[in-house]
Amino acid sequence: MLSWSDSALTLVQRLQKDLIVSCQAPAESPMHHPAVIAAMAQAAINQGAVGVRLDTPTHVQAVRRQIDAPIIGLWKQQIPGFDVYITPQFVQAQAIAQAGADIIAIDATLRDRPDGETVASLIARIHHELGKPVMADVDTLEAAIAAAQAGADIVGTTLYGYTAATQHQTPPGFELLTQMISAIDVPIICEGGIASPQMARQAMDFGAYAVVVGTAITGVDLQVKAYKTAIQIGVNAGQVLAEVLAKKAVAEGDRADSLRYRFALFETEDQSYRRYINAKLDQFSESCAEVEPFFTAAARQTQKPLEILLLDEQQTILGGLIGSTSCWNWLLIDFLWVHEAHRYQGYGRQLIELAEQEAKKRGCVFARLGTFSFQARGFYEKLGYQVVAQWDDYPPGQTQYWLKKPLS
Repeated sequence: MLSWSDSALTLVQRLQKDLIVSCQAPAESPMHHPAVIAAMAQAAINQGAVGVRLDTPTHVQAVRRQIDAPIIGLWKQQIPGFDVYITPQFVQAQAIAQAGADIIAIDATLRDRPDGETVASLIARIHHELGKPVMADVDTLEAAIAAAQAGADIVGTTLYGYTAATQHQTPPGFELLTQMISAIDVPIICEGGIASPQMARQAMDFGAYAVVVGTAITGVDLQVKAYKTAIQIGVNAGQVLAEVLAKKAVAEGDRADSLRYRFALFETEDQSYRRYINAKLDQFSESCAEVEPFFTAAARQTQKPLEILLLDEQQTILGGLIGSTSCWNWLLIDFLWVHEAHRYQGYGRQLIELAEQEAKKRGCVFARLGTFSFQARGFYEKLGYQVVAQWDDYPPGQTQYWLKKPLS
């Protein structure tokens, strides 16, 4: 007979290297009806999805009647005075479990929680009182590490870009995904912002245990709104900057067609356009024979994250270096931080040296980093880095520097 932990492991393994579809809809939408959600879930499973992710006990119960595939259940609840909302308390987890969910998803960010409960205590209660594995939805690497230490069976990038700590970021959190895979041993699921089959494949290539896709598959309301907005963009007078006439020669004749082009200015970010332009730029790079070997999918996969943390005996993060090594034999250092109480004790230098040592093992011959005039240019220069470029008055009154160091 399998123990609870063995059965939980078997359940989680059913998700490995596959697609999970999030079947959710806004509460005000007609798509929110349990029968519609159940139809979405059944259609997803019929087409090969390995599991579904659902909100509310009513939806979990409706779907459970129709499918045997794993259900990741959650219950979004707004608690006054608290920002956590994905199954924030044990009472919601209990209701979701009783409705038939196989895995309970919870908000495992580092934000304050109601009732004084911690992520660790909530996970423990779900394990021992409900007998269910837990998916921890996080937003940062620090939260992911804490969730894994608290006993989460799965950790997802679900809340990247949706919290105050990450509001300046836009999902999908591929960088966070790779950092989490390097830092913790539990299965990592990529969720949030996966807008195409190609992006889902990319998440898998980065090492995701599984991928959750929601709006791009089941989000009828948001998808229609996005298409409607895109169609209307450019016809509003405030968004059109200029119109020009151009003639396009037709290869199979002497006729020329007059085409009307518009320049549209956007004041809000739309990741679909960013991804489109980026994909086209990648296509151009791959078409250049002299650099094509460095822009193939296989070459990009050789880029590896490199993260080193400074921890105390309680596993509190006191400092760290975040970067990566590229297929071009470069060490890229993105962030270096040491807690103010532990600065000027050599920890920053040791973090740099450890990163350089690992980079050499990976075949890197150069290192690169950036800093500002109010930061640590002198510190880096003492370690052998040389300024190769600078941007004056960026930000105003300051200078940004880019530094390079040979690792031979």
